[in-house]
Amino acid sequence: MATCALALLVGRAQAAEEDSLKTEPLSGYVTTEFNAGHTQGEAHPWLVDFPHVIGGATLNLGRGWSAVAEVEYERFYSDGRWGNNFRNNYTTNKLYINKEWNPALNLKLGIIDVPVGTTNSGGPALTIYDPLGESTLMPMTWHEGGAALWGKVRKLHYQVGAYVYPTAPLKESRLLGAAARLGYELFNGLDLSLSYFYGSAKEGMVQRQNPNLAEYSHVYHAAFDFAYLAYGWVVDGQLVASSCHNNRAAGMEVGYDVAPLMGAKSCSLIPFARYDGYYHVEGASCNKFTLGVNTTLPLGFTFKMEAARSNPTDSKCSTSLNIGIGWQGEF
Repeated sequence: MATCALALLVGRAQAAEEDSLKTEPLSGYVTTEFNAGHTQGEAHPWLVDFPHVIGGATLNLGRGWSAVAEVEYERFYSDGRWGNNFRNNYTTNKLYINKEWNPALNLKLGIIDVPVGTTNSGGPALTIYDPLGESTLMPMTWHEGGAALWGKVRKLHYQVGAYVYPTAPLKESRLLGAAARLGYELFNGLDLSLSYFYGSAKEGMVQRQNPNLAEYSHVYHAAFDFAYLAYGWVVDGQLVASSCHNNRAAGMEVGYDVAPLMGAKSCSLIPFARYDGYYHVEGASCNKFTLGVNTTLPLGFTFKMEAARSNPTDSKCSTSLNIGIGWQGEF
């Protein structure tokens, strides 16, 4: 599923999730988007994304306990038809109980994130859809049932989790794998992170994304990513490696908020450029270049527009244009 929250919204959502000492008993957010795009040279060139709704909430239960939930519904028009299968369009991204002893030590249990790479860890993304490199190699908004320890110690933040594949009856459930993420804020605004997942590709979101990976009982996904968010700059990038077919991917984007230069303090206007590439040792590779603008407006409205050129090795080059309008709110 593609992410639709802007970097600003993601930051606020993470703050709501990680601060279980908030005085408000309930806080949450809702985002919705309508996206439309056209890709030159395809038999069915139009891609429409509507509706796309994400809703999340954090319930403070007191004494360091909180409950976190996030659900998402996204419906596409592609290949000349609408995807009307509710099971395929809907997902529960998060549904867990969290216990905080202190900022350095938390435990969450339920449907939790697998924080490998920029997008899966809630990092910034200026494009309308998920970055090509990350989304080709592994699931996006990756979540599984499990438990994880996480926290932040000064400039260091971490998460270590174990994941299971539940079945009925529960006694036949199987261990899916484990994941870890370790990050360090080198200086104000710059964060460097390493993340890793090791487990089975026969169950969970890895298998649902690509059934052809059923041959792999043991796989790994590893990533290095960075993000610099300061003084109007949005700069982030990632390197991803996977043992599935020995795939590799890379991506980087650079944007700058020019709204303050024009005296606009209640909105943002971020022109940006992005590069994505994935490299299959035993298959096709692709380079993609994107130019766009990402805007937040008063009253929570958003506007995005981007043009991209893709150069895959197994087909002709193509150009695409995507436009998205949306709204985001908090309570």
